[in-house]
Amino acid sequence: MNILREVRRVKKRSLPARILLISIFTVILIINTYAWFNANEPVKMNGLEADITPWDVRYYVDDKEILDETVTFTIDQLYPGMPNREDTVRIYNMSTTSTNITYELTSVKVFGQEILEQLKTDGIIQNEGNIVNIFGDNTEYPFKIGYTYDRTRLDGEFVDDTTTPNAGATFKFQATWDYQGNGTPDENLAKDILDTKFGKGAYAYYQDENNDPSKAIQITVKITSSMIHPNADN
Repeated sequence: MNILREVRRVKKRSLPARILLISIFTVILIINTYAWFNANEPVKMNGLEADITPWDVRYYVDDKEILDETVTFTIDQLYPGMPNREDTVRIYNMSTTSTNITYELTSVKVFGQEILEQLKTDGIIQNEGNIVNIFGDNTEYPFKIGYTYDRTRLDGEFVDDTTTPNAGATFKFQATWDYQGNGTPDENLAKDILDTKFGKGAYAYYQDENNDPSKAIQITVKITSSMIHPNADN
């Protein structure tokens, strides 16, 4: 209902009707205002009740709070033998209302080129429950990049990992590029050839001043939280 529009129409109604409508509008306004300041309590007034469900989820990347559900991981040092990379996202349920969490890989860029759809077409991405290997175990890419997560549902209000373990979730992004192969001589030779190919590609990317050297690889994951209504499990 557009309250302002209805108020303008009140003048055309009878006196008793005007009094009734103004009373209703006043109650609605008071309830809505009160809900902003006291979201944890049911609102009861003049026989009317509004059940306000509190809900709040917060995201932290390496202990820094972020406001966007889309998280982009960038790799600047890309070469065989690079230091193992791990970034952690923590998701906290800040109310007693349960929450669903979904994780969606939305972009994969290597040397500035978007290749997510090609990875899907070629069947390279391996999804095993809560473990996603973006480049899988294949002979096309020499590095291993993926992510893991421990929960898709949060219950209870987060206090700490020990007291309320089910109210927090952990998402980990990992990247490695081993310098030496551990396979047969033929497998190691194939790895050396692949390392050389992508090593040259990385060198060319870094040498081009038009490229951002901090974004040799960009992986974007959308982490979405959605409220589970208190009566949904009944």
